[in-house]
Amino acid sequence: MSKEEDKELINDGLADDTVIEETDAAITQSQRMSATQVIILGLALIGAFLGVLDTSIVYTGTVKMATQLHLNAGALSWVQVAYALTYAGLMLVGGKLGDIYGRKPLFIASLAIFGVGSLAVGAATNALVMISFRAVQGVGAAILAPNCLALLTDIFQGKARQRAIGYYASVIGAGAAVGLVIGGFFATFASWRVGFYMNGPIALIMVGIAARYLPSAKRQTGKIDWVGTILSVLAMTSISYGLDGSPWPIPTLLISAVLWIAFIASQGRVAHPTMPLEIFTDRERMASYVSSLLFSAAAIGFWFYTPQFMQGVLGLTPFMTALGMVPMAILLFIVAVKARTFVDRWRNSRVMIFGFVTVLLSLAELAVASRFANYWFLLLGTLGFAVGFALAFATLATSGLARIRPEISGAASGVYNTARQFGGALGLAIFAASTASLSKIADVFGQAMLIGVGMTIVGLILVVTFIIPAEKAAK
Repeated sequence: MSKEEDKELINDGLADDTVIEETDAAITQSQRMSATQVIILGLALIGAFLGVLDTSIVYTGTVKMATQLHLNAGALSWVQVAYALTYAGLMLVGGKLGDIYGRKPLFIASLAIFGVGSLAVGAATNALVMISFRAVQGVGAAILAPNCLALLTDIFQGKARQRAIGYYASVIGAGAAVGLVIGGFFATFASWRVGFYMNGPIALIMVGIAARYLPSAKRQTGKIDWVGTILSVLAMTSISYGLDGSPWPIPTLLISAVLWIAFIASQGRVAHPTMPLEIFTDRERMASYVSSLLFSAAAIGFWFYTPQFMQGVLGLTPFMTALGMVPMAILLFIVAVKARTFVDRWRNSRVMIFGFVTVLLSLAELAVASRFANYWFLLLGTLGFAVGFALAFATLATSGLARIRPEISGAASGVYNTARQFGGALGLAIFAASTASLSKIADVFGQAMLIGVGMTIVGLILVVTFIIPAEKAAK
């Protein structure tokens, strides 16, 4: 008997108590499944948010962190580098582990690792402990991020999947902005440690919810390509080190090139590659990964140098810097939430182009603003950047998982997140190398913004050349 027939019988007073109970049970079951999807969506979004939050939360609190732990400039940079390298370097294997052993156990394990690492960072009393457990945090985030995204591709289909991925991309953008703001507030009114301490209870609560609501693990046959994993980590580390820090930059970069070639070649020869080359056979996905890398490289210059400019040139305290970033953070969050509405109305590629162009113009304006010690001139650029950043990332994430097989969705999400995270690490190395001869923070800021303009232009060219035609062909 159908649900409609049941309702007719109920309305006519002909249904007996048994039929009524069965109908109510069916309705309740439908509602429960919908609620479960909402809960899973919330878990995935919060998990993604935590990983990005802990990337940016240190920026506005670095001065007090360095003072309390007696960190020199080199040690302070490694506080961020240790997290970024493990985050980016292990993201591919993190997604693959989820494909093999199932999302649920990997999601829970990653939260546990991330939570323990966060608590240890908060309790750190010296540089060694701080840097070591930042790396542990990065390991947890590297497993968490791709499995959060893969969970969404597993649970949702069609338009619902696109919307869920859009939400995922939105919280990534919001997390970066919120991290800057709350990092400054904590550093001023409490302690920079609070931002890390709060991750522990949040992770514990999420573990309990995940154990209850995530579907049982769906395992696939396969093995971890440890050789490929090691080669990819070494390739990413060596190129970053070659660009900034190596006393022999040219030999280091040549070694990095050899490692990249060896890694790519190995992926076509093993039965269970870390990065299945099939992922790159789609032009839209391929262009999305490269554009995401370039866009992240450009964006990290904004996130890293803007707080320094506000404190070093405008003379603002960490609290005032955080307060000055609030308008941008609010606008970014609003646009990020509305991004899917814009996509539904104007198509993914159109919104992506608008995002890229807005970021490009905003970075150019900020380069000009570097010549003037004026907060309001700076604010204009940050607001524009917020709009473009939210729109670009929401749409790039959708393109990065276009037409992907469920069996490799974890690996694909790992590639997308690796491109995004490695782009940030690579961008920092490029900015550091290109501004090494500059002593004034205003000059460094302006140079970084101009380099970001160039990176954004290249990413925009890829969007126009590959993503738009692929999107049209798929319709």
